[in-house]
Amino acid sequence: MNGTSQAELAGYAEAAVEIAREAGRLTTQYYRSAITVERKDDDSPVTVADREAEALIRRRLRKRFPDHGVLGEEAGLDGPDSAWRWIIDPIDGTQSFIHGIPLYAQLIALSWNETPLLGVIHNPVLDETVWAWQDGGCFYNGKPTRVRDNPALHQAWVHTCDPADLARRQPQFTSRLLHAIGSMRTWSDAHGYLLVATGRADACLDPVMAAWDIAPMYPIIEEAGGRASDFKGVRSPLGNNLIAATPRIHQQLLDLLD
Repeated sequence: MNGTSQAELAGYAEAAVEIAREAGRLTTQYYRSAITVERKDDDSPVTVADREAEALIRRRLRKRFPDHGVLGEEAGLDGPDSAWRWIIDPIDGTQSFIHGIPLYAQLIALSWNETPLLGVIHNPVLDETVWAWQDGGCFYNGKPTRVRDNPALHQAWVHTCDPADLARRQPQFTSRLLHAIGSMRTWSDAHGYLLVATGRADACLDPVMAAWDIAPMYPIIEEAGGRASDFKGVRSPLGNNLIAATPRIHQQLLDLLD
């Protein structure tokens, strides 16, 4: 790889968890308040909480890792032209946040030459944090965690952010999926992937994602013993869609896409 030791990756992960939790505390000051919602050029919502949380994360990362670049949802790419790049989403699940639903999260990943090596999902309202680094395992609030072993698709709990959007983009797959699985749950965003990594759901999938949405998920899901790929079954850590699941459920979901 790049010669980075497990101790170094563990140190990066510790810093990322600390920063994610600090940003999460900032967002809770705005949670369930009369906050103004603006629209970005792509019509997605953004609030002052998104911008302030990203600014805080950037400040902390620049101070600790001045030689690393930073890519974030709200302010784009800045910092040195480095193989090391932090990828951040200050509020994943802004719709949940603005509707007062406690399923939003801070996402932080660290990549080397566009390969994510560690990831953090932090839900500040529920005080749940999952993190992982390559070959270091996956942790939930400080304890090791693994995906569960559910071989039966007809009993599987599958999460997605927006079933209506999934049906518009993948109508045949959605029809097969709804007939094949045990249950579909929503309002998930990053929290759905946290549930997969902690053995409380079998799969989470999204047909459209950005780098800051997807980058933390590969280290987390894979280190928890699961599988992650795009909708074609290709491992694509900075791609634009994702299926993350227990190993046997993952393959069965891919079979529905054929």
